Amino acid sequence: ILMEIDKIKPVFSDDRGEIFDILSNPNIQHITIFTINKNSVRGKHFHKKDKQWIFVLKGQIRIKTKNLLEKNSKIEETILHEKDMIYLPPYSYREIIGISNSECLFITSVPRTDNSHKKDTFPVDDIELFELTKDF
Repeated sequence: ILMEIDKIKPVFSDDRGEIFDILSNPNIQHITIFTINKNSVRGKHFHKKDKQWIFVLKGQIRIKTKNLLEKNSKIEETILHEKDMIYLPPYSYREIIGISNSECLFITSVPRTDNSHKKDTFPVDDIELFELTKDF
């Protein structure tokens, strides 16, 4: 056999959908495909180090973001359609809502293979009340 074909299987699954890890390497660090079901919510957190991009492969998502480094920044909300991409820099809150059953490519600057990304994931219960403090 000249070629090896990887059968990509979900690394995580729950009632919101599935996450498929695709590629990790020194340059990109990690690429994942995630699905989100209609009316489901993902995210509701921010990262201090990780830079991330979300590219919509299928469906539509609503994304809420907020720049946590700017004290008086406003929550921004936008709809991403197929082939739209958004960049999420460090200290940007993100909340992703499925408008339809959707599939997205998720590209990160921090590898996910050893769960180190969890050390850089800071959940936010209510972005309306959240304020960045020196604890973060």
